[in-house]
Amino acid sequence: MIEDKLFDIIKNEGNIIVSDIMTDEMKKEVIKLEMKRLDEMVPLINKGLQEAFDLDSSIVIIQDKTNITLPVEELIPTLTLQSESGTIIGEEIYDPEELEEIRQDPSVYFISDNFPTYPNLSVPGEKQFFVVSETIGMLKCEDRLRSAVSKMIIAAPSTEADGYIKDCYNIPHEEKITTLIIGFNK
Repeated sequence: MIEDKLFDIIKNEGNIIVSDIMTDEMKKEVIKLEMKRLDEMVPLINKGLQEAFDLDSSIVIIQDKTNITLPVEELIPTLTLQSESGTIIGEEIYDPEELEEIRQDPSVYFISDNFPTYPNLSVPGEKQFFVVSETIGMLKCEDRLRSAVSKMIIAAPSTEADGYIKDCYNIPHEEKITTLIIGFNK
């Protein structure tokens, strides 16, 4: 069974606390929590999670990243701020040289150290959305997992859904304990 093969690959990751097939009940609750994010002042659309749930099966992984620190320049951006017409008007950036260059631009406004926004690209009155895309590089075994299935999407749930999943497994809500959802087709 393909799930057994995936679990064998995952268990060799070393920092995995939980790896389990997601139940339909868990998926429904996660979707419900993600949908609440659409009612925020600037709605959040978890596109990566939607894409993962569109596949045949889903695995939830909870991992302890306490002793793992990626250099900031190796982080792969997953969050953008987009207008309803699809224009990117803000984005995560981790490349130090690119950030330094952008900091010189007086038309750019930073909402965090690694998230510049481009107000000059937004159209007055047009809705804006935060969009979370698929995560890449969060698991050392990612390439082996991808080679075992026909299609795979790895996504991170938003904060409330992450908390719900951790509660399902009695896992503390610590920042260094992360949750991923792997959607896959056999």
